[in-house]
Amino acid sequence: MAVKTMAKNTGTGQYNAGWHELTISKAVDGKWNDKRVIDLNFENYPDNMRHRVFESTNKTTGEEFKIANLFRFACAGIISVLQDPTGKNPVIQYDDEVTNLVGTRVNVFFVKTISKTDGNEYSKTFDLVPVAQETEHLTWTDDDVARLKNSVEKQYAKKTATTTNGVGTAHLDTTTTVTGDAEIPF
Repeated sequence: MAVKTMAKNTGTGQYNAGWHELTISKAVDGKWNDKRVIDLNFENYPDNMRHRVFESTNKTTGEEFKIANLFRFACAGIISVLQDPTGKNPVIQYDDEVTNLVGTRVNVFFVKTISKTDGNEYSKTFDLVPVAQETEHLTWTDDDVARLKNSVEKQYAKKTATTTNGVGTAHLDTTTTVTGDAEIPF
């Protein structure tokens, strides 16, 4: 027998499901089905681990909100906060040039999914929220961030409870309850 050594920890955890605070390293404007998209890459992650934000418009007001929230959550390109005549509904004025996103930090929610081509499990991004921070124009408190994270987690749970993955099985969590009268098999 010989004395040998091995690494104590073999993984970095950077692809684990859950929240990761990341720095945007690259942001690219694009089009998909005549809608604007922004592809985000993150420091210390390969180019294929990106997050795509699709333009979405409120059907009632006609206002775009997904890309606007990206800039708001990243505190990127914010020029000023304008007050409406009532003072109750401030409006954020921002420059939506994607280079404003580079170098900003956001919380990114990673999930595990099954590949449609080979059946293997892999990580992907689901959504993002701000990090707690105070800037000249915007402030995100720990409570704000926790509330937004909770909202994203509920959205993901709702989505996975009603859809199927690439191999046709539902993502449903099940719970088994054992009563006091049940026999234990050992």
